Amino acid sequence: MVIVPRDFGRVLNDAIVGLGGVWRALVWPALLLSVPVSIATIVAFSTTGGADFLDLALNSPERLQALPEEVFWELVRPFYVAIAIASLLQLIAGVFLALISHRAVASHLSGKPVSGKDAARHALKRYPTGLGAILLVILAVGALMAIGAVVWLMPLTSVGVPNAASALVALVLLVVVLGPGIWAGVSVSMTTAAIAVETRGAVYSIRRSIRLVRGRWWATAGFLLLVGLLGGIAVQLIQLVALPLAVVGGGGAALTVASGLGALAQGLLIAAIAAMYTHWYVDLRARAESLSTESLG
Repeated sequence: MVIVPRDFGRVLNDAIVGLGGVWRALVWPALLLSVPVSIATIVAFSTTGGADFLDLALNSPERLQALPEEVFWELVRPFYVAIAIASLLQLIAGVFLALISHRAVASHLSGKPVSGKDAARHALKRYPTGLGAILLVILAVGALMAIGAVVWLMPLTSVGVPNAASALVALVLLVVVLGPGIWAGVSVSMTTAAIAVETRGAVYSIRRSIRLVRGRWWATAGFLLLVGLLGGIAVQLIQLVALPLAVVGGGGAALTVASGLGALAQGLLIAAIAAMYTHWYVDLRARAESLSTESLG
């Protein structure tokens, strides 16, 4: 069956409704990956001392503010280390989850749905390519963002923001100098979907994403933002449960457990968001070429 382009609202609706058709294939891989990441997150915060900073920040912020600068940085440094470790683990697991989600959704759309085990097996074959592509994307987008930030900081540090007008100008300039990085981030957002569905190389898939998004950049940015907003709302709802649990429990142990619960839930969110992105990728392909459901399987 030929897939025809759809309007923005229809793609979003299909993406949300489509989760009902693939959730069984996604939930167990998401949980199986998230459990070790959650445990590793707890261990990272406990062993580095990052939980101590979180304990102070949530339960004794006045003590934190009263600390000398040297002591403050001594406390916050392990927290940053723990965050870096947790983020790396999340990236490693997140790429795999995204590939599983893309394959599950594409197979479902083709009329040949696969199990979570089959989707994971396919994702494992594509994982080195997917991880390599994402690392390239992070380096490229990060470099553009860093260059923009340096360009923005140079005049800011020399002249400052003496009044409200200059503060507004500084904010506008920040958006302008970060523009190339934002453009690149949106342009390569379909990379993992291309890797999972088209089974091509990393560089090809990055270029493929850029070609598909070209001409639909603003719509793609809007879709990413909207789906990200939905995911952000879900994260906030999770935190409404996790943070009070940490505060009531008291101490670093409760905080690290709360962090682990957050990482566990985040795996499910990553799988769901990647699944929704797949619908947008399919629509972009339908606009660029003659696309049939059979070619997705």
